[in-house]
Amino acid sequence: MEPAEVAAVLAGCDGIDQAVVIARQDRPGDTRLVGYVTGTADPVGVRAQLAGVLPAYMVPAAIVVMARLPLTINGKLDTKALPAPEYTGTQSYRAPTTPTEEILAAIYAQVLGIQRVSIDDSFFDLGGDSLLAMRAIAAINTSLDTNLNVRALFDAPTVTSLVSLLDAPSRALEFAPVRVLQNGSGSPLFCIHHGGGVSWSYRALGPYLDCPIVGIQQDAQSAGSESGSVRSLAKDYAQRLVEFYPGGPYNILGWSFGGNVAHELAIELSRRGYVVRRLIILDAAASHDDAINIYGAEPIDDDALVLDHSLEDAWGPDGINAEVPHARPFGELRDLIVKNTKANIRYRSEHTIDVFDGDLTIFSATRSAPSGAIRQSWRPYVTGDVTDYPVDCTHHEMLTVQAVELFGKQLRAVLES
Repeated sequence: MEPAEVAAVLAGCDGIDQAVVIARQDRPGDTRLVGYVTGTADPVGVRAQLAGVLPAYMVPAAIVVMARLPLTINGKLDTKALPAPEYTGTQSYRAPTTPTEEILAAIYAQVLGIQRVSIDDSFFDLGGDSLLAMRAIAAINTSLDTNLNVRALFDAPTVTSLVSLLDAPSRALEFAPVRVLQNGSGSPLFCIHHGGGVSWSYRALGPYLDCPIVGIQQDAQSAGSESGSVRSLAKDYAQRLVEFYPGGPYNILGWSFGGNVAHELAIELSRRGYVVRRLIILDAAASHDDAINIYGAEPIDDDALVLDHSLEDAWGPDGINAEVPHARPFGELRDLIVKNTKANIRYRSEHTIDVFDGDLTIFSATRSAPSGAIRQSWRPYVTGDVTDYPVDCTHHEMLTVQAVELFGKQLRAVLES
């Protein structure tokens, strides 16, 4: 995402009249995005708002409020006249008084490269940016055996506010709803979670693609909702895609249950007037009945298989510790994946499939399904061409390094064509 695209999101925040974003290097080797705005916006609130719709590394390190944006004599933005942001803490120093405050203040100081931190100092006012925030959260999770995501630091940037967040009762396990799995250039590939609700295993596609890979993950708070459905997931995810990548066009991919949601998501985006450039399904039958006929059963249909396959998929090439750093929340993770999978099997069995007005590309696992069976199941639900590329693997091997090696180059060709 270019600075201009970040600026477009920034301009939509509350209290902002005009907005620009530039990359500054005020210190050698330290390039940061900085936003300049006019209006009545509160910089702290704006950064928290941006953290809710942008990946952490795209949130500007500072927001500078100005009376007006400087222009050249030709009426263009005068970037040289934009002031460097001031990274300063509060005027008075308050020392940590509890062990948790001492640990957090020490982590802030270490990550930011400064001597001391007042418990009232904002991490970002002291010079923290999105990448440093990720380092700080990793250190906090390690030191305090927590499972915070980086959004927590945007919501609670001071030591005191972060302590309050940590002390809050019953913090639920959360997955980032939109997870950047790989940075890159061009239109992102949006990868929809499988039945377990997580998208980590799509990292395996990274070595073959130059585009950003963005995982869409199931909301932990609504997992297993009685009112849930494939269609309700698609509506939710369509909004996420539009907020993350306004205007499109959209490349969508889904494996297993994610393929069913991807198909409905493509329909939902089309209904809203957006262009779906590529719809790609990795070994997913069109319906619950098709899955029974093709595979002999739902690919995952009992607790043991749910757990074994979902955790194996979630592990991905980088390991589950990249997502859940400690063993303590592992039981929560296991329970949530099982809950998601049971609910999603029900969602698929109850889903009435609509027709997507476009083309469909399929990569089918030849060791799990008869030749052409997956393609045939989708044919009634697509108006355009249905192209099927066979992959010599089983359904559950589809996103292993070995299987992706067999179709990764073809996937890239499909996205670039």
